[in-house]
Amino acid sequence: MNLVIFDIDGTLVDSVKTDDECFVQTFKNLYNIDLSASKWTDFTNVTDLGLTTEIFEQNFGQKPTKSEIVNIKTYFYDLLSKRQKNFNEIQGAVEFVETLRSTKNFEIAVATGGWKETALLKTKSICLDLSKTVLKSSNDHFNRAEIIKMAIATSAKKKNLKTFESVTYIGDGIWDFKVSLDLGLKFIGIDNSSNGNLKKAGAKIIFSDFKKKQEIINWTLKSSATIKV
Repeated sequence: MNLVIFDIDGTLVDSVKTDDECFVQTFKNLYNIDLSASKWTDFTNVTDLGLTTEIFEQNFGQKPTKSEIVNIKTYFYDLLSKRQKNFNEIQGAVEFVETLRSTKNFEIAVATGGWKETALLKTKSICLDLSKTVLKSSNDHFNRAEIIKMAIATSAKKKNLKTFESVTYIGDGIWDFKVSLDLGLKFIGIDNSSNGNLKKAGAKIIFSDFKKKQEIINWTLKSSATIKV
């Protein structure tokens, strides 16, 4: 069986710009921390929990408490919910996910660096139901590699498997590509904004969206390496 794991922001949902703006606004409004000139690639862990932790350590010399994390998450969620109309499907994404769901020998999962609550808000806005899909997020870990490994392990347990024939991660960020290399996963990039960053980073298989559905599926099946879980 082949496992395909999806990122959300910039991969399934065109939400990166709005997400970034709301994240920056959250820290400005709550703590008067200006992140407007920050580059996420300068942080160690580009996940909502990883960023939040590093921002606190840089500004306050300590990690955020559980209550502070809840407060940040709630404020961020509220800002995003007011801008749901800005969330659009990356063309063909929902149909692609539903095709894999119904295709024999495929299992799907989601591994996002965002919070679970905001991930569900975004996917719901494009009418993508993840209620029966393995979803791992910043609620589970601050490190993207660990989030993906949890998604693989939970998916294997769900299907009562010890191995997958292959695991493919589909994402839009340079951090998605790098962690896929580190974990030995196949990677398919989504460059919906045509910024060329994935190509510059060395990614070989890149699509602008999911319109070439069968071609993307074919790439998930090429050079399949057994993944132990």
